[in-house]
Amino acid sequence: MRDPRIKKRILIITAYVAIFLTAVFLVYGVVSKDPTCSDGNQNQNEKGVDCGGTCSPCRDISASQDISVVESDFVFGGNDTYDALVRISNSNSSVGASSFSYKASLKDASGAVLDEKTGKGFVMPAESKYLIILGFSVSGNDNPSSLDFVVSEVKWEEFTKYQKPQLGVYSKRFSLLSDIVGGEAYGVLRNESGFDFASIKVNVILRDSANKPLALNTTVINTVKSGEERDFKLIWPYQLPGEVKNIETEAEADTYNTQNFIKTYVPDRSFQFQQ
Repeated sequence: MRDPRIKKRILIITAYVAIFLTAVFLVYGVVSKDPTCSDGNQNQNEKGVDCGGTCSPCRDISASQDISVVESDFVFGGNDTYDALVRISNSNSSVGASSFSYKASLKDASGAVLDEKTGKGFVMPAESKYLIILGFSVSGNDNPSSLDFVVSEVKWEEFTKYQKPQLGVYSKRFSLLSDIVGGEAYGVLRNESGFDFASIKVNVILRDSANKPLALNTTVINTVKSGEERDFKLIWPYQLPGEVKNIETEAEADTYNTQNFIKTYVPDRSFQFQQ
């Protein structure tokens, strides 16, 4: 016959396990909350965060002004390729585009398309910025004459607070390569914002004395902490069509993408760029 003491121990252990599981269930019931229309999460059958589905309809955010193109040009990119420069502007003061699609078409004098490039971009409220599109392939017998640029599928987002990250480029200089064919540009990127970024993009435009673009290039610098300086160098290994008189640079960080923030020193909360 089984020892009564063992049987008693089994009953005691079973009772403790039952009490523990009941306590865990009660704590979970208190801590975990049912999805609501004000919990800051897109759950239930919501179409947006706390809107749509069982919640009130999502507000239709639209912009009073479309994204406009204020400059477009193209330059020779070496090896039967061309590069395009497009400057876009968003004149809306509180609405930005977290995403938009574009199609850039390089055409000859008759309007025939020589090559096309598609892509996606973003633009902040009241921002004017460059898009550099590299590598249009053109046959040696073709001569590009114009560049068409079309924006579509704009996703607008409204901001109640917005602060553009402070990114500076300093110590810019250009020099010819040793064989006097092509050249190189050098600069120092400084992250003057209070945030660490996973990646920062730097656009470089070389211009002549008439401010006409001569060469374009872009680079991405990864893992740039607040207050950190990083140098960069871009090379054009072909003869430029003029004398470089001005180096124009523009640095940007995608603050719509929360993965671009390195949260080492930043609490897990909504960033002031997107509120």
